[in-house]
Amino acid sequence: MDGYLLIRAEGNEYGLRVDQVLEVADGFELYPAPSTHPAVRGVTPMRDRLVPLVHFAALLTNGTPAPDLGRTVVLAKAGDTLLALEVDDADEVVPDPLEPVPEAWQLSWAAGVAERGGMLIPVVDIESLVERLTPAAVSEQT
Repeated sequence: MDGYLLIRAEGNEYGLRVDQVLEVADGFELYPAPSTHPAVRGVTPMRDRLVPLVHFAALLTNGTPAPDLGRTVVLAKAGDTLLALEVDDADEVVPDPLEPVPEAWQLSWAAGVAERGGMLIPVVDIESLVERLTPAAVSEQT
């Protein structure tokens, strides 16, 4: 299926490719765990596994997560890797096809863009997020 899951994080709208989304849940448990990336809060149990819980907005901006936890988690996959993405909300699945990312946008993590209400929304490629979490990517970003 083409399309994206519309999410909100830190006041911005993004899309996640529906073929990379497994589940959306309101509320989650958090267990501390060591990590090499500041956006990783710890792990959360999902689908009988402990999955890294990643603050979505902090990962995109190379920032630090807000102290308060988000309300919603999106379980996403990239190959065999699962990530629990902490977001403010997940609104709806939009079946619209994606358009190429405008050349002026410098978004290496975007799979494309979608038009919504006259605005372009970046649609995130989960595989690029997984790459940002690798130790080599962390040392390059700092």
